[in-house]
Amino acid sequence: MDPSSDDPFRRLDLKSWTPDQDEPSGENEKSWFRDPSQSDKRWIFKPNRSDRSEYEDRSELVASLLAEQLGVPAAHIRLAMHGEAEGCISKNVVADEKNQLEHASLFLTEYVEDFDPRDRRSRGHNVEWITDILKQIEPPILMVGSGLNALDCFGGYLLFDALIGNTDRHSENWAIEITPKGKMHLAPSYDHATSLGVTTRGTKLETLVADETKISTFLCKARAHRFEGGSKTSLVDFAAAFLATCSSRAITHWTDQLASLNLETAANIITDARMSASACSLAINTVQINRERLLRCLNY
Repeated sequence: MDPSSDDPFRRLDLKSWTPDQDEPSGENEKSWFRDPSQSDKRWIFKPNRSDRSEYEDRSELVASLLAEQLGVPAAHIRLAMHGEAEGCISKNVVADEKNQLEHASLFLTEYVEDFDPRDRRSRGHNVEWITDILKQIEPPILMVGSGLNALDCFGGYLLFDALIGNTDRHSENWAIEITPKGKMHLAPSYDHATSLGVTTRGTKLETLVADETKISTFLCKARAHRFEGGSKTSLVDFAAAFLATCSSRAITHWTDQLASLNLETAANIITDARMSASACSLAINTVQINRERLLRCLNY
């Protein structure tokens, strides 16, 4: 059975899966596997990092399901276990395994001299160069025919980041999908593990969820620091400003998608992920409050 169509909240044991290869890029150890029943599809296993959060796998899963609700193309996620390690598996985002995936950082090296994707100031990863790249490629394959271009779709990605509090959209956390014929598409969104406030733990978390005013203040502190010059700009303001540079069709589309997001469904998805009561509370408030902030910025 294809795990992407299975119960998303059931943890899969990878002991019968076939190891494929280790992931050479990224900041953390990851390994590729193939499902014996769907051997033409690869999934990457991402173990939880104890120094970050015990719920990274669950936040990644919730984010993928919320992306689906919002209509944002995103990686399919399932909870998984590899040996003693718990984590999640993320289905290869390419539409066809013959397609190649290249991080945006590779393209930025053509624009920015000595570009370093690890640069703390995110030098070169800015709206100008990102826009230039997006104007040269096609929208995600799943969005072809939607009337939205790659720039419009990336605006939706940033709107989604702001909704879930994802501050980790660096140049290796978005990519271009290239077909064998050389056609380039914006790849689906991926890597949302540190979203929904899951890295907030212990006493800090308990104090935070006890006061909704503190939650609002906390959420307003989320900055677009992964973009050059964005360290003082909130995720919400950054997303709204970027979306303003997109087509009028995109602005209307993403605003309508956000406005029609069913908050009860979103809350149920978060609750079903079985994080602690406090972690669930923060995650639910994150989506509800950020949605309101975004709609205000979009003059809805």
